[in-house]
Amino acid sequence: MIMHEPNRPWHKHAWSVNVSFAKEQGMSLIELMVGMFVALVVVAAAFTVLTTTQKSTQANDQTVETQQNVRIAMDLLSRDIKHAGFGWTGPVGACTRAIMPLDHTPAGADTGPDSVRLMVPIGTSIAPAWRLASAVGGIASTGFNSVTLTAGAVANMTTEAGGSLTGALISIAGVATTTVTSVSGDTIGFAPIPPPVAFPVGMPVYLLQCVTYSIGTTTAACAGTSPCLLRNGVSVADGIEDIQFAYACDGCNTAVNGGIADRIIDNQGGAAGFDQADFVTNNAWGTAPLTPDTIRMVQVTVVARQTTGDQGLGEGKGAMTLSPTALQVSDHNHGAGLFVAGDYAGLNPSYSNYRRRVVTRTVETRNQRGSGI
Repeated sequence: MIMHEPNRPWHKHAWSVNVSFAKEQGMSLIELMVGMFVALVVVAAAFTVLTTTQKSTQANDQTVETQQNVRIAMDLLSRDIKHAGFGWTGPVGACTRAIMPLDHTPAGADTGPDSVRLMVPIGTSIAPAWRLASAVGGIASTGFNSVTLTAGAVANMTTEAGGSLTGALISIAGVATTTVTSVSGDTIGFAPIPPPVAFPVGMPVYLLQCVTYSIGTTTAACAGTSPCLLRNGVSVADGIEDIQFAYACDGCNTAVNGGIADRIIDNQGGAAGFDQADFVTNNAWGTAPLTPDTIRMVQVTVVARQTTGDQGLGEGKGAMTLSPTALQVSDHNHGAGLFVAGDYAGLNPSYSNYRRRVVTRTVETRNQRGSGI
């Protein structure tokens, strides 16, 4: 008979090993598959949340950018319309009037964006040195036919004028407008300005310039991202798709005060008093009495779109429908042609793939004085 000796060391060791093996049993195949499935669900959910958040952030960024672009475009147009004229007394380049409407289709509804040509000043906002270096004029004088500017100002103005100041139209403080006849160092000569006109040291001098606002539709014209707002062919605001102008006049309706300007916008038909019907869009503005020099208000409408289309908020990359119907902007129905007649159906990417912002502002002209041409 064999007697067990529980207190012997070899027996304790054997018992410990058996217990260790019992505790280290592995997972079953079913448990492993369930664990993998749960892990995949968690990873997929996290990826979906990350993708949705990223695309939502991108869409919000594009919305903000579109709003900024439309504000920039409107501010530029409004500023130049307010400044148009600036006491002009003659033509500047292609501008024979302070404001020259260029309606897309003068005789009817538009099938593309409008343009406008404006005679505007450039000066101290661009070149702070464009100021008088010495006082001129006064009651006791016989007038003056030249002014001396601070050092370097004439050279800078010459560059802005395209290489020559001779023949350019300048305005001293927005009060006296004259044509440059000669340039010598920092002195500009022009036709005599009689007394009592006088200007102290430091008064600003402006160079009058003719600018044209239009819509660029190619990547070349827009420096990479089309469409855009062009100012003399230079892109100044991305994503601007359409601009439309309507004009209210004073002294253009012969049935009102015999066509005499009385600082009240003329009624163009419809209800009495000032209303939307007083703004004219479809007209060449070249037949008296409806001529550009009678314009006193400009209604500006700017349409901006996001520069790239959204790609959904999920994992799919299908284009979203953001503008399901064509806009009616003033006398321009986008469905009849966004840039040219009939292009709506063939736009690539589709018109509906972009989110749009429309801003309308009425701007009162301030500086359309002078004899005109």
